[in-house]
Parts: sequence; structure tokens; C-alpha cells
Amino acid sequence: MPERWCTVTVTDSQGRRHSLDVLASSTDDTAHLYVVHAKGQPEAELPVPKPATAFEVVIGGKVYTVAGVALQQWIERRRQEWKGPKGMLFGQRPDLS
Repeated sequence: MPERWCTVTVTDSQGRRHSLDVLASSTDDTAHLYVVHAKGQPEAELPVPKPATAFEVVIGGKVYTVAGVALQQWIERRRQEWKGPKGMLFGQRPDLS
């Protein structure tokens, strides 16, 4: 799937919604980019996701839900499957642990 603009939203423990617009190629990639941003940019003050986190992803006007546990499995699969420079760069992205 080609990359397109997506919005990912996470709800914190107080019920506040935090959204981020990213250029991504899938719902899982969108959620993973949120993880990357939340963990890599603490000054953004985004809630740091955990395996129990549910990500709401909007792509092309459609709303999808990505469970944190499923996202972690997707990350682990990609790390095993992707080789070369692409795999090396992907392996440097944080996960939900």
C-alpha cells in the first residue's frame, strides 16, 4: 500500500484523546509511528503506549482499531522478515515493551 496521511489517536488514563498525523503505509504502520513518536519525543507529552493500548487509526475517512498486543506481534514479525537496510532501520524503532 502506498503511504498516505493518517491520523492515530490514543486515549490516556484520564479519558483525554491525543492524536498525531503521520505518513504511513498501513494501520499497523500508523500505530507504530505513534509509538516511535511518543517514545522518541517526550517533549510532545503523548501518552506512552503499552500492550493494553488501543490505537484508533483514521485512513481515508474510515476508522480502524489496532490493539497493542496485535501491534507488538506485527512489529516482531517485521523484525524477523525484513532484511538489509530496511530491516536494520525498522529494527531501531521502539516497540511496546
